[in-house]
Amino acid sequence: MDKETKTDRNIANHIFTGSTTMIGVCITVISLFVITKSNITSIADEIIGIDAFLFIISAFISYMSLRYNNHRKLEWIADICFFTGMLVMVIVGFIIVFIEH
Repeated sequence: MDKETKTDRNIANHIFTGSTTMIGVCITVISLFVITKSNITSIADEIIGIDAFLFIISAFISYMSLRYNNHRKLEWIADICFFTGMLVMVIVGFIIVFIEH
């Protein structure tokens, strides 16, 4: 296995583990909204639900990339989904901080 393949394989591993962690974070935040009965629940929990779906897609595609000998196109799609999910998390963070008050 050459150096470039090892590096690419590590990226897919990081996307997979990061995505599964972020799925748990999204579910936890949605649960906290339900428990606290927050007034921004209708906005933020809908967005976080979509975000969780992005992370699920990212985890699935990165797994497929690992399974099929580091398929570059699948890894690229997983990376884009993961990055988009993280951007959505930042947007939800701003909604929680600035709309809550």
